[in-house]
Amino acid sequence: MVSEIEKRIHEGMPGYIKALKQLVRIPSISFDNFDQKFVLDSAEAVKKMFTEAGFTNVQFLLPPSGRPSVYAESLTKPENPTVLLYAHHDVQPPMREALWKSAPFEPEVRGDRLYGRGTADDKAGIITHIAAARLVREILGDKGPNLKFIIEGEEESGSAGFEEILAKNTDLLHSDAVIIADLGNFAKGVPSITTTLRGMSAVNVTLKSTKAPLHSGSWSGPIPDPGQALCRMISALTDKDGNIAIPHFEDGIVPPTPEELESYRSLGYSEETFRKEGGVLDCVKLNVPGDKILETLWRRPSIVVTAMEVGSRTNAGNVLQDSAYARIGIRLAPGMDAGACTQMLVEFLHQHVPSGMECSITAEDGANPFTTDIAHPFFKKMGDAMAEAYGQPTKFIGCGASIPGAELFRSTLGDIPILMTGLEDPECAAHGENESLYLPDFEAGITAETLFFASLAK
Repeated sequence: MVSEIEKRIHEGMPGYIKALKQLVRIPSISFDNFDQKFVLDSAEAVKKMFTEAGFTNVQFLLPPSGRPSVYAESLTKPENPTVLLYAHHDVQPPMREALWKSAPFEPEVRGDRLYGRGTADDKAGIITHIAAARLVREILGDKGPNLKFIIEGEEESGSAGFEEILAKNTDLLHSDAVIIADLGNFAKGVPSITTTLRGMSAVNVTLKSTKAPLHSGSWSGPIPDPGQALCRMISALTDKDGNIAIPHFEDGIVPPTPEELESYRSLGYSEETFRKEGGVLDCVKLNVPGDKILETLWRRPSIVVTAMEVGSRTNAGNVLQDSAYARIGIRLAPGMDAGACTQMLVEFLHQHVPSGMECSITAEDGANPFTTDIAHPFFKKMGDAMAEAYGQPTKFIGCGASIPGAELFRSTLGDIPILMTGLEDPECAAHGENESLYLPDFEAGITAETLFFASLAK
């Protein structure tokens, strides 16, 4: 059966790539300042793919924002195990379009990679689920597992309404396991299952000193500069080595076990590799030694200024600006609480406002960290399937990113195995310019998921 599956998937790759390109052409950016018509167009395209694949009960599940999640089923027998398959059809903004070598929403194959926004994160996950589900149904018929699909429409913007969708549709989504196809492999060609995620949150800070911008020659000096003041607030958040200075911020962290630390070391990840993959300049000194990089990425919190604005770079003049803005993001280690940590960040910033300036801080919706226990036999079945498809042993890894749905699935559907896979890799530039998908792993990922479904056959 393995050779038949591999042969049919290999022959089907041109069609899978074509389908993926169709989705990538839709700029389904789920942030409010972009046209949300395209998120609906994307949901309609996914719905059409499900219908054409012969899946049933295809429908939209709507959050308050109106950005649809798409649901579908491919059911066999009630006594067979049921697996819920998750991906998302919304994407990040293209960022600096001038830096793209090809248009972000005009997918292009160059070498062994498909370039375009959403190729790896996460529209390839949608095609992987559809392709694997169709093939296992054709080969195994009603011996295969029951499969349910939920393709979210606002993951990139924080999954604000996903909890409500899950709560309203608990019976519909009831399953024995979940596959979240929104992560990645440790390296190209290295099959990986993610077992920990960092949480996230963010705040938007606006600091104001005057009612309007002023002539810098006539007014600067006596009046504090909001740009410099905001920089001082931000610099107070960490010490020179990047250690977070907010009192009690890290109190809840659950440290990695000796076994987990040993598994990190076994990956053989070096500072040289990290620098190369991240494009870190040779002159830059890292905040941690090389042997602490993975632990820091996966099991430690961080604070990052993701946007900052004081006037306009393209229209800069001799002006004392009236205000300064920054968006400050936090990543949270397992054991930390997004709500509590966000509140500590807000309070700390308010305490460090200089010169009595007017400060407005708004918090975004956050997501808690996530860990999963790999003792369930589904993890071994998936690990074996991935090893067969990729031709080398499966690695169990952590991830510094966040997927709000992971913890929401657990809290809504119960303590069922949640297997986190995906097709990103260190070269894919997810969220950045020139995002791409490594096509050999795309094929291997479809094969692995199909083999996993076959292993559940009764």
